[in-house]
Amino acid sequence: MESQGHVARQESDANALQPFAVASRTEGGWTVIDVRGDLDVYSSPTLRQLILDRIHRGDGRIIVDLEHVDFLDSAGVSVMVSALRQATNRNGTLALVQPGDQARRMLRLTDLEKVLPTFTSVEDAVSLGLPDMGAET
Repeated sequence: MESQGHVARQESDANALQPFAVASRTEGGWTVIDVRGDLDVYSSPTLRQLILDRIHRGDGRIIVDLEHVDFLDSAGVSVMVSALRQATNRNGTLALVQPGDQARRMLRLTDLEKVLPTFTSVEDAVSLGLPDMGAET
C-alpha cells in the first residue's frame, strides 16, 4: 500500500487544535484519498495539491473518502469541483465516499450531488468500477 500523508493543524471554535490529515493509497486500480478533520479554507489547499499531483501523474480514477470529515465549507467544495474538472479533462473520474450530514448538505446546496457519485464505502466505489466520466456512453 502506497501512502502519502500531509498533516496540518487548525483551530476549532473551542480554540482546541484539531488535526487535519490526508493520505493516499491505491485500491483496486483507484487512488483513494483519505481525509480527516475539517475541510475548509485553511486545509483545502493541501487536499487540492494532493489530488492534482495524483491526476497529473496519471491516476485517473480518484476516490475522496470523507468519512472522517466533520465540516466542509465552500473552499472544500471548490476543491471537489476543480478535481472533478481536472479528472474529466483527462478522461478520468472522481467519486466521494461517506460524506457526513453537513458535507451532504453542502453538496446538495451546490448541486454537486448530481454530478459527483457518492458511495457508502470505498469497497462499493471500487467494486462498481465507474466508467470514466469523460468517456461517451
